[in-house]
Amino acid sequence: MRNIKQLLQAEADQLAAVETLKREGRALMVAAPTPEQTATLTVHLAKLDAAEDALTQTRSQLAIARRLQEDERAQGQALRLEVGEDRALARPWGPTLHSDATPQMREEARRAALGEWAIAVRSATLGQGADPRLFAAATGMGTAIPSDGGFAVPLEVAPGIEYDMFAAGDLLSRVDARTITGDAMAFNVINETSRADSSRQGGVLAYWVDQGTAPTASQTKLARVEMKLRKIGCLGYATDELVADAAALGAELQSLFANELVFGVEDAITEGTGAGAPLGYLNAPCLVSVSKESGQTAATIVGANITKMWARLTQRARGNAVWLANADTIPQLAVLTTPVGTAGFAYPYASVSNGAISLWGKPVVFTEYNATLGTVGDIVLIDLSQYRLIRKGGVEQASSMHVLFTTDQMTYRAFYRCDGQMMPRAAVTPYKGASNTLSPVVVLATRS
Repeated sequence: MRNIKQLLQAEADQLAAVETLKREGRALMVAAPTPEQTATLTVHLAKLDAAEDALTQTRSQLAIARRLQEDERAQGQALRLEVGEDRALARPWGPTLHSDATPQMREEARRAALGEWAIAVRSATLGQGADPRLFAAATGMGTAIPSDGGFAVPLEVAPGIEYDMFAAGDLLSRVDARTITGDAMAFNVINETSRADSSRQGGVLAYWVDQGTAPTASQTKLARVEMKLRKIGCLGYATDELVADAAALGAELQSLFANELVFGVEDAITEGTGAGAPLGYLNAPCLVSVSKESGQTAATIVGANITKMWARLTQRARGNAVWLANADTIPQLAVLTTPVGTAGFAYPYASVSNGAISLWGKPVVFTEYNATLGTVGDIVLIDLSQYRLIRKGGVEQASSMHVLFTTDQMTYRAFYRCDGQMMPRAAVTPYKGASNTLSPVVVLATRS
C-alpha cells in the first residue's frame, strides 16, 4: 500500500482530474445533440466514472493508512500536498550560490544538485525516508511513477543536461534551435526554387522605371514547413558505490545522459527518415549530389570532387558552411594535391593546422554519423544554420531501483523532445548557368 504522503498527492491529482472532466463535460452538453455528440458525451461520462471510482478507492486507502500509521501524527500535522506545488523552490537541490558565483562554481553546483536528487530517490525507494522535494513536480503532473518507484526530476536539475548537449554536440552547436511551448509548429518559408527573373524570393521581381511610373506588381510564394515534437530516450545505470558520492554521481549521470542524447539527436539530424524522428539532411528535399569523376577509383576522393562540391553550394550558405566527414576520409584528404602546369609540382589541397583540416577555407568536422569512405555521406558540405530544430523544455528524467535490483544498481532514464529538418524546400536553379542546381547541403555520389 502507498504511504500517506503518496496517497495525499494521488487524492489531490485525482480530484483535480475529476473537476477537469466535469468542466469539460458541461461544455459538451448541448440542447439538441447530434448522434456523434451524444456518443462523445457517453465516452466522456465513462471517463468521469472511472476517475471518480479511482478517487473513491484512493480515499478508502487513505482512511486505512491513517488508522495504521500514527507516526505522522506524532511528527505534527500530515504533509499537505498540492497539485503543481514545487517544494524544491523553497530549498533547491544542491548548494546555494551567491549571485557573483563563477561559471565553474555554477557548473559544480549543477552537477552536485543532480547527485543529491539521485541519492534522495535511492533513499526513498529503499524506504529510508522520502525527501519532500521528490513529491513536488513543478509541472503539477503526478509525483511518482506508479509501480516502479521512479520520481520526476525537479526542473532545477534537468536543464543542465540539455545545456551540455548543445555545448558538446558538433552538429547541435551549429543548427538553428528554437524553443516552442506547444507540441508542434509550422513555419512559413520563401518558396524559392530558381534565381531566374520572376522566381527569385518566390516570385518577387524588380523593375527599372521612369519617374512617376509605377513598377509592375509581383508577389512571393510561400511554403509551409510543419514539425511535430518527437521523443528520444536513453537509460543509464549507477552502482550503489557510485551513488554514495553525490558529486561523483551527478557528474557521471550528466556525462552518460548528455553523450547518449547528443549521439541520438545528431544521428537523426544526419540521416533521420522523418518517421518518428527528425528528417536528416541526407534525406532533405534540397540536397544535391555531385557525380564522381570519369574513371575515378572506387572509395577515393579527388580534388575535382571537392571543387565541384564547393561550386554547387549556394552563395548564402558559404559564410556558415562546414565540411562533415567520416574519419575514414582523412588519408584521402591529406594527400589531395593541385597540379601546377606540366613541371610536376603540386600544392596540398587541404590546409592542416594543429591537427585541424580545412578545405576551401572551411573547417572539416569529423563525425561518427557520416558514412564510410566511398559511400554517399562520407563527406558533406553543409550550412547547418539552415537546419531548423524545435525543442520543448529540458530533459525529462526519472529513476527506479527495481530494474536492476539484483545487481545493486539504480536505473536512470532521460527523455528529450525535439524535431528538425532543413528549411529550404528544393535545390535552386542559378540565375545563369542553369545546368547545375545549388543547395546549402551538397554530397558526393557513391564511388564504387
